[in-house]
Amino acid sequence: MKDVEYFYFMLPPSIWKKKPHRSSFKMDAEYAAKVYPGATPILATREVRRLPSTPEEIASAGRTNGYGLNTRAMTENEIGRHIQEFDRRLREEGKLP
Repeated sequence: MKDVEYFYFMLPPSIWKKKPHRSSFKMDAEYAAKVYPGATPILATREVRRLPSTPEEIASAGRTNGYGLNTRAMTENEIGRHIQEFDRRLREEGKLP
């Protein structure tokens, strides 16, 4: 795992905004330098995120289901079984012919 620092940035004036303004999302310094040249980090907004760096770490990290619980991606067969089970329950309840 590698630690990456994320910040809100003060972005330079642009065509749409005539004054320097704060970014609407946090970015790492590399991305900000590439997309918004001249952007400066707001140091008080520093956030360190641990990101997987090797293929093994990426595979073991899994993905979250929105509740902070890690889950793995389902295979097509597993998805098909869930759909078939759902259809069977609907037929039993009389909601499908």
